[in-house]
Amino acid sequence: MRSRVPERAPAHAALCLWLVASLLALVVAGCGSEPENVERPDGGPAGGKPTHAVPETTEEATVEQRMSVREAVGQMFIVSLSGTEPDYHIEKMVREQNVSGVILFGYNMQSEEQTRSLISRLQELSVQTVPAIPLFVAVDHEGGQVEHAPWVSPRPSAAEVGARGDPEEAHRISEGVGRELRRAGVNTDLAPVVDTGAGSAIGSRSYGNDPALVAAMGAAAIEGFESAGVVSAVKHFPNHGPALADSHVGRPVVEHDRATVEGVDLPPFLAAVEAGVPMVMVGHLVYPAIDPDRPASLSPAAVGLLREELGFDGVVVTDDLGMEGARRGGTVAEAAVEAVRAGADLLVVSGLPEEQAAAYGAVVAAVESGDIPRERIDDSVKRIMNVKERYPLYVRDASLG
Repeated sequence: MRSRVPERAPAHAALCLWLVASLLALVVAGCGSEPENVERPDGGPAGGKPTHAVPETTEEATVEQRMSVREAVGQMFIVSLSGTEPDYHIEKMVREQNVSGVILFGYNMQSEEQTRSLISRLQELSVQTVPAIPLFVAVDHEGGQVEHAPWVSPRPSAAEVGARGDPEEAHRISEGVGRELRRAGVNTDLAPVVDTGAGSAIGSRSYGNDPALVAAMGAAAIEGFESAGVVSAVKHFPNHGPALADSHVGRPVVEHDRATVEGVDLPPFLAAVEAGVPMVMVGHLVYPAIDPDRPASLSPAAVGLLREELGFDGVVVTDDLGMEGARRGGTVAEAAVEAVRAGADLLVVSGLPEEQAAAYGAVVAAVESGDIPRERIDDSVKRIMNVKERYPLYVRDASLG
């Protein structure tokens, strides 16, 4: 039996003709001509234009906003590695977690050539992996007793330099160290120390006991690193100098009243901020006058003091969160979440790969659950990217082909 043609067929045919006409109009428009309005048989607007308003311009998303939660959180981590070549764990952290950088210790660096090869391989991996951001490659190289890069010429301790009282010498030393570090691709030095005093864990690492002297020396050293194109990080805010316990293994408490904090502890850090230091490292020190319960590295009050009273708008980096002063008997992962809540931008986590992965995962989980707002992460990543854009973090090794 012959099927019955629906009565709406003529309208359907007309709509098909309209679609063909519209397509022809689009072709004409693509060739540079203005399309003529084509009346739609179904009563729609001529030309098939949408009825809602379309903005003429759309604001481009920022770098941090284009990142996923996992990518953005990764930019807040500096992690260690175990040997002199990239291994599975560090490659995974760079490729899958988008870590912001690595920290190298003496056992990672046998020579300038080996270190250059190690760094080049990690940088290549990072810039070839979306979102293609170069790494901070950091060392602790202060001079004196803390010199981890074996190819860098020995320099006197800060105490020796401070005793001579010549800021120009501090400038020359840091500029020279910075230029030698850069030869192998190291772009970040977690120095200078601007603690006032020589308490536990500091000793000859401090320029002296006079805040004005330490301030002048620290500012000059920062300018030297800047001349060399190296990212510097003054430490250990608000001042490890008077501490009687070592925050690596203990939980230092500094019982300074507010007047002493402002007159003795803070002036070198204020001078560093005024000198344009890109990073300030917060220490694992409890200052009851600032926060009676938490070390500065995990304290919103301490980070707020640095931001609001000292006017620092750069990157707040924690001391190593594997230290007892940060963990306080707990885990590195718990310390990482607390540090982010407090306002830290960059978290240093050395030690076991499992601890690094757990710390990263804990911060991601806190953001995904809403415990930490995504905006908190974006603020940090924006500051990190500002520093990364200011410095030549990676110059590709031509030998890589």
